[in-house]
Amino acid sequence: MSQPKAYIFSVDPKDCAKDKWDYGLLKETFDRNNTEEIVVDVIPECERAFVVIPGKGNARKEKEISEELNKIGRVVLFITGDEENLFDVKQIKHDNCSIWIQYPTLKHERYNKLPIGVPKHLKDNLPEYSNKVNDICFAGQITHQRRQQLASVMPTIQKSIYKPTDGFAKGSTPKEYYKDLISSKIVPSPAGVVSIDSFRLFEAIEMMCVPIADTINSKGDKDKFYNIVFGNDFPIPKTDNWKKLQDIIDEIKDNYPNNMHQIVCWWLKFKRDFANKIMREVYE
Repeated sequence: MSQPKAYIFSVDPKDCAKDKWDYGLLKETFDRNNTEEIVVDVIPECERAFVVIPGKGNARKEKEISEELNKIGRVVLFITGDEENLFDVKQIKHDNCSIWIQYPTLKHERYNKLPIGVPKHLKDNLPEYSNKVNDICFAGQITHQRRQQLASVMPTIQKSIYKPTDGFAKGSTPKEYYKDLISSKIVPSPAGVVSIDSFRLFEAIEMMCVPIADTINSKGDKDKFYNIVFGNDFPIPKTDNWKKLQDIIDEIKDNYPNNMHQIVCWWLKFKRDFANKIMREVYE
């Protein structure tokens, strides 16, 4: 039996999931399993395959996509890059399809959930390991109330790196950014502009830091995103009030580096289990 391929599909050839930052976790998973990735705008007929679709750019094309997917006997489908949840996954009709949603919400309860993970450029910008000389690092955009609350306390924190910007990816280069992270113990990860999920949380883990997750989204509402994705298996500290950052730092440092090791091991296990699960699913 031949190895299933991963078709990177979009109705619009210019809108390719493989080109986007949030393809990193899937790219790592396909590489781990030696899965061939093929960019297509027409899906070939085959017995079984993975299919990756950027949801935002393919919204309102769901019925057309559903017809394409039915050329495959068994499909493991990933809807990525759709923070606004514009893609209507309920319109996908296939008798033998497992569906994974990136940026899931409560309405996606029946589907598998996929975290954003790290951007695919991380592996090309890995820094040399350094001593953890800084307690905390935050470099990123200050664009909504959650980040503004964090910004109000960051200048008061000792042994810190603080590099605020006014927009996405406007600050340090990836190599400089990861160098700052790996020299730090703790990385606050406030909510993203749309989804509460953020690359920063997972980048911090990859750089052997303890991230702090947000439980309030950019609109100021309580958000159970991490419970939706990970259930109760989520060892990362969380906060609903960034003004208490110093207390959170002190608590984390009391158990450092044991807590960091626990979080890194948890993430490695999650990625391993995810890779194994989708490989089993494609043969079901």
